[in-house]
Amino acid sequence: MSNSIDGVHTTTNPKGTGWVNQSTSGTILTSHQVKTIAVKAGRLLAKRHRTQLTVHRRDGTIVQTQSYNAAPVG
Repeated sequence: MSNSIDGVHTTTNPKGTGWVNQSTSGTILTSHQVKTIAVKAGRLLAKRHRTQLTVHRRDGTIVQTQSYNAAPVG
């Protein structure tokens, strides 16, 4: 069983107030009241799982995308 995440999105909480980090497949990974804290947590998740972080505005548009994939050596 794989524990990898296919991408992290920091976006408004679809089930209430605040912000969440959710996987591309829609699974909520963390929940936060403040966006800056959510972005920091999302960055850590993306780095840990070597995936992409996408940060959204309240209206759903994308503010920033950052990839934390391991670069190939050679």
